[in-house]
Amino acid sequence: MANIQTLEVPIKGMDCAECTQHVQHAISKLDGVKSVDVLLATEKAVIRLDPDKVDMPAIRRAVASTGEYSVPETVSPPRASYIQDFNRQLMIVLALVFGVVLSIVIAGDWLGLFKFLEELVPFPIGVLIVAAGGLPIYRNVIRAALKRQVISHTLMTVGVIAALVVGQWVTAAIVVIFMRVGEYVEHFTTE
Repeated sequence: MANIQTLEVPIKGMDCAECTQHVQHAISKLDGVKSVDVLLATEKAVIRLDPDKVDMPAIRRAVASTGEYSVPETVSPPRASYIQDFNRQLMIVLALVFGVVLSIVIAGDWLGLFKFLEELVPFPIGVLIVAAGGLPIYRNVIRAALKRQVISHTLMTVGVIAALVVGQWVTAAIVVIFMRVGEYVEHFTTE
């Protein structure tokens, strides 16, 4: 009889239910894996496996093959309560920053700042600004599309393209700013 073990493996980079399905499918295809439950909220996979047939490097490779997700080399120890209090305060600060950014966007539109920018900056330069600002996100979207996957930034990237097609590079830049802020907050909160 095989020696079945249960492992809890942290997985970084998951941000939607579909991400968990991609990771679960990749891990479940490994020989020796009996069952996999991928949990989005805790960003981990609970894997029942035969350690004689599958090891951590194989799991890391399977997770990495799905795209932008990764299994850390080492697992950090549990956090102390004072760090959790700090994280709570930090989340409040991030929420305030997000609110300020949103207020600036609303005020900028209301005061005509964006119309002024569209008139001041030529369209090709605006397109370059949008392209440079969102390049890391666009790469992830393209990688996922080549694997026939849809990720959370796919629809927003379509929105950026649509805004550029109708000549609204400032609107596209605002969407890119929100995508980058969201990515930063996501990265920061999962670390």
